[in-house]
Amino acid sequence: MDTDFQSLKSPRASDLQEDDVPWSERPHPLESVSWLSYITVWWMDALIRKGAQAPLTEQDVWPLAKADTVDSVYPLVTAKWDPALKPRLVVVLWQAFRYRIVMSFLLFSLYAVLSLLQPIAVKSMMQYLEQEDVTATALGLTNGYALAFVLFVVSMTSACIMDFAGYYAAHIGINLKSAVANMVYVKTLSLSGLAKAKFSSGEVVTMTSVDLERITMGFSLGHWTFISPAMLLVIFIMLAFELGPLAAFIGGLAMAGFIYFGITSGQRVGHLRQDILAVQAQRVKLTNEVLQGIRVVKLYAWEGSIQDQLKDIRLREISCLTKYHNLRIINNVLLMVAPVVSLACCLMVFVGQGRPLTMPVAFTALAYMNITRQPCGVFSTSVIGFTEALASCRRLSDFFNAEELAPDLDTTHEAATVELSHADFSWTNDAMAPTLKDISLQLEPGTLTMVVGAVGSGKSSLVSAILGDVHVTSGSRHVRARFSYVNQESWIQHATVKDNIVFVSDLYDLDLYDRVIRACQLSPDLAMLPKGDLTEIGERGINLSGGQKARISLARAMYQTNADVFLLDDPLSALDVHVANAVFSECMLGLLRGKTSLLVLTSHYHLLPHAHRIIVMADGAIVGDGSYEQLKTEFPHLMNLTTQSDGMATTFQDDQGAKDEHVKMEVSKQVAPQLSQDKDSLVVKEDNVKGKVTLQTYKSYLGASGYNGYNNMSFSAKVDFGSHILECRYLVGFVMTVLFTISQVTLSITDWFMSVWARNGPLSLAYGWGYVALAGASVVMVYGRSIFTLITAMLCSKNFHSKVLRNVLRAPVPTFFDVTPVGRILNRFSSDLDQIDSNLPHFGLCVWQFGFSILSVLVVCAATTPWVLVMYVPVGYVYFAAQTGYNKAANEIKRLDGVTKSPLISLVSETYQGLSTIRAFAKSPSFAHKQREAIDFNVRFYFAFFLGARWFQMRLDFLGSLIVGTCAVVTVLTKSSVGLAAAGLSLTYSMQLSVLLSRVAIFSAWLDNSMTSVERLNHYNQLESEHAEDEGADVHDWPSQGAIAFESYSMRYRDQLDLVLTNISINVEPGHQVGICGRTGSGKSSLMAALFRMVPASSGRITIDGVDIASVSVTSLRQGLTIIPQDPVLFSGSIRLNLDPTNCATDAELWTALKQVHLSGAVIPTLEFAICERGSNLSVGQRQLVCIARALLRRSKVVVLDEGTSANSNLKLTTCYCS
Repeated sequence: MDTDFQSLKSPRASDLQEDDVPWSERPHPLESVSWLSYITVWWMDALIRKGAQAPLTEQDVWPLAKADTVDSVYPLVTAKWDPALKPRLVVVLWQAFRYRIVMSFLLFSLYAVLSLLQPIAVKSMMQYLEQEDVTATALGLTNGYALAFVLFVVSMTSACIMDFAGYYAAHIGINLKSAVANMVYVKTLSLSGLAKAKFSSGEVVTMTSVDLERITMGFSLGHWTFISPAMLLVIFIMLAFELGPLAAFIGGLAMAGFIYFGITSGQRVGHLRQDILAVQAQRVKLTNEVLQGIRVVKLYAWEGSIQDQLKDIRLREISCLTKYHNLRIINNVLLMVAPVVSLACCLMVFVGQGRPLTMPVAFTALAYMNITRQPCGVFSTSVIGFTEALASCRRLSDFFNAEELAPDLDTTHEAATVELSHADFSWTNDAMAPTLKDISLQLEPGTLTMVVGAVGSGKSSLVSAILGDVHVTSGSRHVRARFSYVNQESWIQHATVKDNIVFVSDLYDLDLYDRVIRACQLSPDLAMLPKGDLTEIGERGINLSGGQKARISLARAMYQTNADVFLLDDPLSALDVHVANAVFSECMLGLLRGKTSLLVLTSHYHLLPHAHRIIVMADGAIVGDGSYEQLKTEFPHLMNLTTQSDGMATTFQDDQGAKDEHVKMEVSKQVAPQLSQDKDSLVVKEDNVKGKVTLQTYKSYLGASGYNGYNNMSFSAKVDFGSHILECRYLVGFVMTVLFTISQVTLSITDWFMSVWARNGPLSLAYGWGYVALAGASVVMVYGRSIFTLITAMLCSKNFHSKVLRNVLRAPVPTFFDVTPVGRILNRFSSDLDQIDSNLPHFGLCVWQFGFSILSVLVVCAATTPWVLVMYVPVGYVYFAAQTGYNKAANEIKRLDGVTKSPLISLVSETYQGLSTIRAFAKSPSFAHKQREAIDFNVRFYFAFFLGARWFQMRLDFLGSLIVGTCAVVTVLTKSSVGLAAAGLSLTYSMQLSVLLSRVAIFSAWLDNSMTSVERLNHYNQLESEHAEDEGADVHDWPSQGAIAFESYSMRYRDQLDLVLTNISINVEPGHQVGICGRTGSGKSSLMAALFRMVPASSGRITIDGVDIASVSVTSLRQGLTIIPQDPVLFSGSIRLNLDPTNCATDAELWTALKQVHLSGAVIPTLEFAICERGSNLSVGQRQLVCIARALLRRSKVVVLDEGTSANSNLKLTTCYCS
């Protein structure tokens, strides 16, 4: 008989094979965990143990369980959201998750019921200790050890149920966060032009980073808002059986007063949170704009002015935060002492009725009041968290109910249609002042239509109207077409060249891709890149020239061959004439032959004769419509422009031989770092500190408090920050230690005095008044220590932000801004700073508060029942060992949460800037899918962090229950030797200790995790500065002539890169106009960067009026020069602020500059005219004219024009220069 033998794998061998698979590729344990492991969160053991042994990486955390992914939770919310009803988000979330929320309510209620058994067990224990021969107790048990066991079981069971309820509620909150985060992004993709003007990118970023945190915390803790009052009501009903109805009623009234104040102050805190969010959004919005336009900020030496603007906003934010925290402290303090005051009222009435205050009565009442500490303490936090969540829900509801783009007709129809009939369009709600007036336009299939007109005539608005981005106020718009689109401002993703061109297409056509690359004249550029078309493009295309960005944007449009209509908004203005000719010939007359296309021109008018149809626009209306031959007599200036443009093209072609070649890819349009051959990525990986939060991080935070003079530092002051840290941190620590010691001694004396009252004057009201006086003193002392902590925290926040902002603004462009995504920096100035502002003060106060409470408990227990210390030693060892291991893992997970949040913020910001392009290409579903993946990736760490906290809490509560049980056993063993008062106080304090140990561990862990935000922001305090401490002095009235000399000058962007300028020697005489020309990559922009000292010299020098520019400060140099950039950068605010942010020019001078560029009057009616974000309420040409006006105001002897007129017609520029 044949027998097949097979080897059996040992379990250990299979485990080893499984260990080879990264945890990030394994299924989440929740998908297969047992019910016992689910309830006890035992499945987290492996991750916590792994994090305690070595730093965690992204590969060490499981992906989310399928039920927790966006694809699973998002439909639950959208199914309940009916846009027609303008619903409220909080109502929709309740409807979507109501069964799980009710279940968490039931779990918390079960905990409340079980916790009420503890005072009965304490009463029975006190009755046992009071009687020599025990005959009866409240529980009916007469065996002391049985009573101790009951106390242990009740304590452990109630704690376990509460921990599981907290875990269950946190799970709901995290699912809510995922769903709402996706809702924010999906809504962003569908915002209309009106809604986009109302909700800036800063507000959308704030919603994504801050509001979602508030909603998560609100729904995780909000249960206590309702359970706490109910639990307190039951406690006072039970107290009525112990102390009598009147005593319980009076005490209950006192407690009700505190609860009422907690509710009303919580509502006020909610309103303050809305104010904070509004100011915070304003700050984040300006920070985002500054980061997007950082080159202009530096080239104009506006760092000081920008910091002053942000400082003003920050001071308003700090003012709101101070009111917020002060009210929160008052709330916390009153609810903290509420049990003491309420107990005093109960006992005063009890004794006033002539009833003796015995030890069992006193300590039973104290046990009941200790039970109230949990709902009172949590009630304050829950009310504040819940009201903040409601405030965030209201903000998000307004956003979700904002106007959306109207869906176009079905695009699957064979015949594409683009027809506008007597239509008025407006970017605002003002139908009386339309942007476009009486537009009638129908694009004929297969034709090339060109649109021309003066600056601000409505050319780009016409394209936006066809796309549906502009609101139709009258007439009709009928569109049935698939679009391919090129925005006037090239939108480049932080991705590879190939990904930018293919643009998340389902199918990759290599032949088409090659034809598009050749047609857009990109082949020579790609050949020079280290990884060809797989080379990464920096954020906003920082390592591309303006022409290269335009051609990549055009290539993206050309690749979409299935489009019905091609809308090309001025893609040629940034191109040289010969390149524009080649691109036009091979794209518009080649790839698009027979396609319906609309091309906007602001230059290269020699191409007009190739159009089938020309539309001439003026003042938002179509004033000419016909062929070139038909219009050249009606608009003779078009013929002149065509002739001039054709002449320039001929001259250039004669000069250059019409060669269609490129030297190499320019790696910087302004000052961008080069890509080295050995680097795969331009953008540096986000820093992620490993290990526990260091003591130095705490020192740097406390050192920023401002005591001993740091608070008076100015922007330009050159002060050693470290020396002030050394002076401040010890002073802060000493004062806080003294305040907390005094206040805690007062609280302990208050509890001890009750036993004195019961022993020496059970019928005396004098002792009662003494108890009340001590309670009042406790309130004053606790508030005093809390308010000092608040003042310190606010000073730390203000000064820490000020220094980080200062260092960021002074950081060099090539080595920081060009290699760091804006979303990453924004994440630190939004989410991380919010942690420092909002959570860190509260967590720090709680750690100090609970820490000193533990010390007082240990002192009392050591004095009354020293045998208990025998048990405290091993329990303390286990406690600190568990906390140390947990903190290591939790800090790593929290850091990963912060790191993975940055790409999510970057994607939101990038999407907001490219909405028109994304929607025109119908790529919204693809980007939504990308965002869902980003959310799931971030939430996996957020989820692990929250559930890790519940894991830790459950273990600590078990230790706490062990302390209670052991203390009860010790009191039984020492019944004959320890007094009743000492035993009662020891037993009561042991029950407090179990809670306090848990709380201080959790809050210290949260504090540690919040300090990772300090750690991440503090990293920017170590940034290299382009303002060297030993740089030259400031100079005035320089340059006076404008003579420039490059003397054997060489430059490289970074030390490891090749020279981009080699041994350059140039002399420019004062008053001369010098044109610098050359092909892409020849060094034109590098010369500009060298002149403004954006990059240090490798050798040689540059002098202006005989002064070496390296011998003067960077600020003085840049203030003495002026540049008109190719990409016009404007900031939200008044036109006055954009022209003169330093407030040096008079009104007359501002108006003169505006008149010189022909913007005064109808376009800019007043100097307070509001500029929207990025100048979106002006055309690109008008923005360039504002930049020219800005340059005229500086009256510099040296002016650099970096193709600063590409979006303006020759006629307008001629008029401008003549002025």
